[in-house]
Amino acid sequence: MLSSLENSLSSRVRSGQFGCAMTDATKQKSSGWTMFQGILLIVLGALAIAFPLLGTIVVEQLFAALLLIAGGYALAASLGRKESSTASRVVSGLWAVLTLATGLLLMFQVGAGILTLTILLAAYFAAQGLVTIIAAFKFSGTNTMWFMLLSGVVSLVLAWMIFSGFPGSATWLLGLLFGINLIFTGFFFLSMSSTLKAQNA
Repeated sequence: MLSSLENSLSSRVRSGQFGCAMTDATKQKSSGWTMFQGILLIVLGALAIAFPLLGTIVVEQLFAALLLIAGGYALAASLGRKESSTASRVVSGLWAVLTLATGLLLMFQVGAGILTLTILLAAYFAAQGLVTIIAAFKFSGTNTMWFMLLSGVVSLVLAWMIFSGFPGSATWLLGLLFGINLIFTGFFFLSMSSTLKAQNA
């Protein structure tokens, strides 16, 4: 009886039945996990939009944490590069310390960090708008030019709205954009989950 069971198992392994079963189970698990992530992101995005100040603080603290991680890594790398020149290591070390200091400042001076990030975002929108409008004329006579012009104008309007409402806009803007981004990302994950399910069917 044992020998017949072993033969049955070996024949299934050779035929790939177990491999297919494991693959299907993995795909189903991946699909479910992707759906869970999508729903979670949508919920978090809705909360960020409903409570934009809280969302803004979260964005500011995440940015501060990223600076601390980048600064710590850069400092460790500058200290570990024995083959580099002294001047190069000193410059790298100073840049790492500056990054760490900025991260700590944003971490503990939340208000100043929010204001700084809001100004940077407005400046980014303004620069993006100008560059897009200038680049649009390279596509003169095509539909692409009009789409690029529209995109550039929208970016400039966003920059103007941020600057005109500053500093009041700083309390809600980052949180609102963060929430919108999370919701769109969540729907992307849900569509990916549907695709995975369709492939499993």
